[in-house]
Amino acid sequence: MEQRKKTCRIVAIIVALLVLFVGAWYLLTEPNIHDQRERANDVRTELSNTGNAQRDAQSHIDNAGQRIDRSVELADEIARGIDEAESRIEDSAERNAECAELVADSERRIAESKSIIQSIRERARQDGK
Repeated sequence: MEQRKKTCRIVAIIVALLVLFVGAWYLLTEPNIHDQRERANDVRTELSNTGNAQRDAQSHIDNAGQRIDRSVELADEIARGIDEAESRIEDSAERNAECAELVADSERRIAESKSIIQSIRERARQDGK
């Protein structure tokens, strides 16, 4: 009986070692382990690419925001320039009106002066005869 117990123990140890060996072989040669590593690397790469794309997008958004701000500043400068031009046009129109009045007054005075000169000449002729 002692011999039988020894044999059973040896068989049990061999079976246990065989099961352990087969289990280890299965776990170490499982193709999913390598696939999982590759998948983890793929996920890491995709996350890195996504992060880079997000940083690029944020940079583009920031640049667009700065360009919009600059465009608003330029539009304000243009509006101020237009207002200033309109003001100068109004001033010019007022000055032109004043000049027109001055010209009309000058023409009236010239006509009056010519009339006075003409009447003086006619008197001189009548007195000289």
